[in-house]
Amino acid sequence: MRGLQLVLQENAGLIPPAPEVDPETGVPQGGAKLYIRPMLLGSGQQLGLHASPQISLLFFVSPTGSYFSGKTMGGLKLHLERRRCRAARGGTGNVKCCGNYAVTMRPLIDAQAKGFNDNLYLELDTYHNPPPGTSSRLMQAVLQELSAANIFLVLKTGEIVTPGLKRGTILPGVTRDTILTLASEFKDELRPIMMESIKVAGMGEEKKADDIEVTVSERDVTVGDLLNAAEVFVTGTAAEVVPVQSIGTSETPAGELDGEEEESFSVRFPHGETSAGPVTTKLLEMLREVLAEKRSSEATKDWLCDVYATPGDFRKGGSSS
Repeated sequence: MRGLQLVLQENAGLIPPAPEVDPETGVPQGGAKLYIRPMLLGSGQQLGLHASPQISLLFFVSPTGSYFSGKTMGGLKLHLERRRCRAARGGTGNVKCCGNYAVTMRPLIDAQAKGFNDNLYLELDTYHNPPPGTSSRLMQAVLQELSAANIFLVLKTGEIVTPGLKRGTILPGVTRDTILTLASEFKDELRPIMMESIKVAGMGEEKKADDIEVTVSERDVTVGDLLNAAEVFVTGTAAEVVPVQSIGTSETPAGELDGEEEESFSVRFPHGETSAGPVTTKLLEMLREVLAEKRSSEATKDWLCDVYATPGDFRKGGSSS
């Protein structure tokens, strides 16, 4: 934390100008930000396969815009990857190491060549080894995440859900945790917005906002759950909160089936094609309100740090302004 504090102080001149603010709400409307990536680099005089005897702590610092900026009109179009694996149980899928990104490069290039923005990966063992009697291998397959972002579903039941961490195959993203906290802390505020989202999705016309209970969950999420989603969005440090408009498979190249017939899948969500859905929009607004010190709660009070505080106070978190 002390290294991070010094890096921020030394590179304060790289912090982009404050984003435009909504004149009615005072909420920042997005814009550039200063991205900081701590890195551990192993080195040493050795050729064989050994743990590095020397470790250097580095900080990559750069102004950046949104991760998906300019890549899509409306929401993202995601490719459901059925053949290649980002991570498997017992591996390093839950650790932020370079290898987790290297394996996504070729599949990402292939997906973009077919008109998709990114891949959504599966727990491939749940796809290839379904329980006995399963009618559809694909429908019960468990979702992981994108190449560099976590995924959330806003279900027509009022549940906001994201794949859980127990399998050890996805990254416990900071923005993921932030959205889980905000959704849990402000469930009552989200209730009427959830009702609006569900009505557009074709359910709940006769219900009132008080009839909808907003729940927030981390659990196994299946491909079948996507069919019950009113909204889908992804989260990441640079991406913030980005809507998804559709998820689908593509034709498998000849010679790559190994004698097995692949199932196809396609879903277009009620929200996301031209703009984010109500719940997605509100959660992004809440996130930006916290960053602008326009919203706070017991759970968020230590999220903002004063860069020029004492090292001890900086570690504790909390803004002194």
